[in-house]
Amino acid sequence: MENWCASVPGRTWIIGGELININGNTQSIKERLLNELEELYDKKFESRELVPAELAETIARISHEINREISVLINRRGIVVDISIGDSGTVSLPQLDNRRGKSRLSAIRCIHTHPGGNGMLSQVDISTLQKLRLDAMLAMGINEGQPGEIYAGCLSAEQDVDVYGPFTLGEPRLNYLYKIIEELDASVKDDIYENEGEAEKAILVGLETSQSRLESASLRDAEDSLTELEELAGTAGAIVVDKVLQRKQAQDSAYYVGKGKIEELSLLCQARDVQLLIFDDELSGAQIRNIEDATGVRVVDRTTLILDIFAQRAISKEGKLQVELAQLKYQLPRLIGLGTQLSRLGGGIGTRGPGEKKLEVDRRHIRRRISGLERELGQLEKRRDFMRSTRSKNNVPVIAIVGYTNAGKSTLMNRLCGAAVFVEDKLFATLDPSARKLILADGREAVLVDTVGFIRKLPHDLIEAFKSTLEEAVHADMLLHVVDASNENAAMQISVVEGLLDELGASSKNTILVLNKQDLVTSGGRINSIGYSSVCEISAVTGTGIDRLLEQITEGFKDRLREINLLIPYNEGWVLPYIYKYGQIINQEYLENGIQVKALVKLDKIGKLEEFILV
Repeated sequence: MENWCASVPGRTWIIGGELININGNTQSIKERLLNELEELYDKKFESRELVPAELAETIARISHEINREISVLINRRGIVVDISIGDSGTVSLPQLDNRRGKSRLSAIRCIHTHPGGNGMLSQVDISTLQKLRLDAMLAMGINEGQPGEIYAGCLSAEQDVDVYGPFTLGEPRLNYLYKIIEELDASVKDDIYENEGEAEKAILVGLETSQSRLESASLRDAEDSLTELEELAGTAGAIVVDKVLQRKQAQDSAYYVGKGKIEELSLLCQARDVQLLIFDDELSGAQIRNIEDATGVRVVDRTTLILDIFAQRAISKEGKLQVELAQLKYQLPRLIGLGTQLSRLGGGIGTRGPGEKKLEVDRRHIRRRISGLERELGQLEKRRDFMRSTRSKNNVPVIAIVGYTNAGKSTLMNRLCGAAVFVEDKLFATLDPSARKLILADGREAVLVDTVGFIRKLPHDLIEAFKSTLEEAVHADMLLHVVDASNENAAMQISVVEGLLDELGASSKNTILVLNKQDLVTSGGRINSIGYSSVCEISAVTGTGIDRLLEQITEGFKDRLREINLLIPYNEGWVLPYIYKYGQIINQEYLENGIQVKALVKLDKIGKLEEFILV
């Protein structure tokens, strides 16, 4: 590669809330090929595969067909952040916004093609690697449209460049370079980039209106909500330097807290070197744009913050799809607030005409992605429905743990089941639901399902996206509503969970109110337990009350099943399948005159077995 030229914007899209360009010389390239390149933005590649095979094969084939170099920037999460097209010896790279500090790597690697077939790095490749502090510069020779030799350059601890290769696509030792990258980042005593970044200083902004004061059950509701927002910000990795609560008659439609208060916040941000304002409510696109223009700092609302935390915590494929769906649904009506450039036609001078505005193109692209995500989630939901029906056929009772975030649900599951579910003293430590086998007090088996925690002002789009996961509570035979009894806002948290359960259609379930963290309770506050089948005080950490809770769970299922002892003659072959269908066999013993069985059977199905029951 002879030259890295200035970026020339080509076609532009909005992906995941960020402006994404296909940079460089896109003239005379077939629409079909541009569409193939655009589709790379929608894919999520394996984070530790340095050169993803699918991506390499795609850009190699297209680079050969157009006889131009193609560069792709991909981050450590396996997400494509830029695609650029050049000519046979020139390609463009965008300017990287390196928020990780001058001493750290950018957490982005560049994969580019050499249509001439030689994959050796040029001096310009090496200088670009040093200047942008890329994780790696990877050059791939192209032979008849197929990936050829691959050479890789990485920075050394002395800030020189070490060149490795040649490699072939898919070669295991190519991925070993990831260890070199990680060791270099660790040498400057900074964390690896995965879901992390430099901590941003933030100011939290809340609003208490006359209407909210009338509707609030507590005079301190606005302060409590702001305190909870501080916990959310800490979970997301921000450093909160100040909290501002504005009291107004009503919310300002343009500036949320009013233009005067925004001007004060602008001065405060400058004085405290703050890069982020976090608002304790959902803002419109216009409000975000107005506040950013007035303050010159980035603005995030409560919903965006929660979605960001969910994006960090998602592990399973379904969890990631659900988070992306919620993000896109939230961004779609707010595109107009992301900048006036979104309402212009795509190319500028020489391209204006009667075509779609770029804003409409972006909306269409997001709607297409939303439809694709909903189809994928629909397939996963069918699989979960099949698993539920299998459990139902086997008469295995299902118990779902629900509750406010950070109430101790995962700790309780670990205590009851001897599981190793991830536990952390942060909001939304658990996002993906997990199921474990639970042995009840009478020896029966049940399935215990941990669910995502609830929170006040939970984004509607998030509820919609996670509905299939939250429906674990709807289909469960019993709910354990876990409450942090040591929290002074426990009554409010119970109310929030009850409201969301009612919205999901699970409020009429047989539910045990589990008052957790008794080891931290300092005063006995009154909690309304009306509507619950029973109440149990426990400490999931110390184990206090766990045996009593197991007894209450077991008693809760006695109304559905009854334990009976039977002696079944060998010629009555239909009885055992009947019991398996409508109950559960605890143990059985083969005697001379028949099979002696101890079983749990549904009450309304026992009548057919009367003649075999032992008194």
